[in-house]
Amino acid sequence: MIRRGSLLALGLAMFLGLGIHGAMAQSAGWPGANAVQTTLYFGLKSDDGAGVSEQEWATFLREVITPRFPDGLTAIDAYGQGSPPQPGAALAQTTKVLIVVHADTIEASNAVNEIKTEYKRRFSQAGLFHTETPVRVVE
Repeated sequence: MIRRGSLLALGLAMFLGLGIHGAMAQSAGWPGANAVQTTLYFGLKSDDGAGVSEQEWATFLREVITPRFPDGLTAIDAYGQGSPPQPGAALAQTTKVLIVVHADTIEASNAVNEIKTEYKRRFSQAGLFHTETPVRVVE
């Protein structure tokens, strides 16, 4: 969960120095956008059939995600459903949804890509979905 102090610090940092990325978000039709919300959907069924346990997820969160976004994040348990490789049946699985609000920087983008790469490597995982949305942080 995002701590209030971290959210205030993030908002202040973006207000003082978001720079060209904030201007790009605003000029692209998102008036008032001063951050990006990255949402990652981690499917817990691994390609090898072993799956990702709660303990493995907690370790991944602690070792891989938190160091890249130490100012705060939200992780939610969910149920996901999508199209499998073979038509006619839905692919359903338990899912972890990670929400991170951050400055629109190359460093943050690289951190997200590192998280995705490590998840796929560690868990033989193909079920990973990623969205990004410009957002306006308000208090």
